[in-house]
Amino acid sequence: MNRILYADDCLKVLNDEKALPDASIDLIYLDPPFNSNSKYNLPFKGKDKTHKPVEAFVDIWKWSDEDAETLDDMSRDPRTRSLASIVQFAQGIEQMSGRRKASSLASYLLNMALRLRAMRRVLKPTSSIYLHCDPTASHYLKLLMDSIFGPNNFLNEIVWYYRGAGVPRNTRAKRHDTILWYARHKGSHYFNPDPIRRPYAQATQERFKHYIGNVRPTGDYGQQQLNPIGKHPDDVLDYIQPIAPSAKERLGYPTQKPLILLDGLVQSSTNSGDTVLDPFCGCGTTVHAAEALGRKWIGIDISKFSAGLIRDRILHNFKYLNADDVDLRGTPETVAEARALARQDPFEFEKWVCGYIGAEGMFREPGEKGADGGVDGVLKFFPVREGKKVKPEYAIVQVKGGNVTPDAVKALHETVRRYEATAGVMVCFANQLGTVENQRVKATFSDAWGSYPVIQGYSIEALLDDAQSLDLPLYGYKRRGAMLNL
Repeated sequence: MNRILYADDCLKVLNDEKALPDASIDLIYLDPPFNSNSKYNLPFKGKDKTHKPVEAFVDIWKWSDEDAETLDDMSRDPRTRSLASIVQFAQGIEQMSGRRKASSLASYLLNMALRLRAMRRVLKPTSSIYLHCDPTASHYLKLLMDSIFGPNNFLNEIVWYYRGAGVPRNTRAKRHDTILWYARHKGSHYFNPDPIRRPYAQATQERFKHYIGNVRPTGDYGQQQLNPIGKHPDDVLDYIQPIAPSAKERLGYPTQKPLILLDGLVQSSTNSGDTVLDPFCGCGTTVHAAEALGRKWIGIDISKFSAGLIRDRILHNFKYLNADDVDLRGTPETVAEARALARQDPFEFEKWVCGYIGAEGMFREPGEKGADGGVDGVLKFFPVREGKKVKPEYAIVQVKGGNVTPDAVKALHETVRRYEATAGVMVCFANQLGTVENQRVKATFSDAWGSYPVIQGYSIEALLDDAQSLDLPLYGYKRRGAMLNL
């Protein structure tokens, strides 16, 4: 049970005892929606500002008839009655504030309660769980966690303090997230502080420089022992900053967390070979950390785009892995399944393709009709040109689940020109590649490694088989970074 990605609702996977047996997980980290009443978009780094980026996820909640039925069932069940009372309390707070119809907080808490309760079943006795949240609903989430895991199993409220842009006029600046840490069984849980120890303050080092690693028997400071590898970690993380917009680590995902943050949590709460689960894995930072540290991992995200993006991230960063080493479930595995998805939900088909090939952004709101400007996705690649600094360039991606017309191929070239991109890729089924080849401009661009078509076709069949990579310089996990540390 390792290197598995589910493109599905985590509640469905968590309730599947074959997918996740009882007591099978050593650590859960989750960074779920925060009830922020916001839409989070995947950006496109083009110059044309007239197109809307596609939503990565929607963190807007509304009370439904289904929520009411679920809450009624929970109220009657002694095992979930306390959770129902927390949701009902939130409803009362919203009614007092005049938000009688929306009940967004109650809907959010109900959905989180169901999923957090399902997580408890899969945790081992020696395991723990980190719930990443912010002040919007952290106090309510702590009530849920106390009810599910027991208040005696609460370990820490970890404050991640960071810099940020913007200074509000009438309040203090908001500069922290909260991570609630609970054990499955406090006292039996695994914790090794050594990997996350930090250096002592300079004044402390000077004061105890003769006693590092030894007990100071007498003196004004009393008995104290300084560990030679650093001080015991506390519950404030003030040395980790958010990912800079220009950082190589950034993938364009709106709520991406820094890898160093997850490295510390995974290292301190698991051993090599343990299994880490992230049920809201977004762009895959948790599973990236787990793979780098020699842990087994399972990731779940409801978005097909995200699941594909994570797979591409893992294969890009760990060259010893082949495509078959990452088990992607919940997305098409055959050409027939891909065709069915293209017929049933063309937009989900576009998202799946773009995520699978590593596109960094998409356009058009879900369900929005009308032209998308010829841009379904954007791919980054790295030409190497003599005497010039290596920097990313971009290819426009257009996805077609049906027929490809000559006009569509010609329009892709015009879109590449309009966005000042370097190349364009038409992704379609193999039986449509002939049209792409016959109608595309035959222009090329070059770098130190060779020449590449300005417009190229790429088949769904090749995508599924991983039989060939796109013909772009230093693109793809077998090529990118082969000569450069990118």
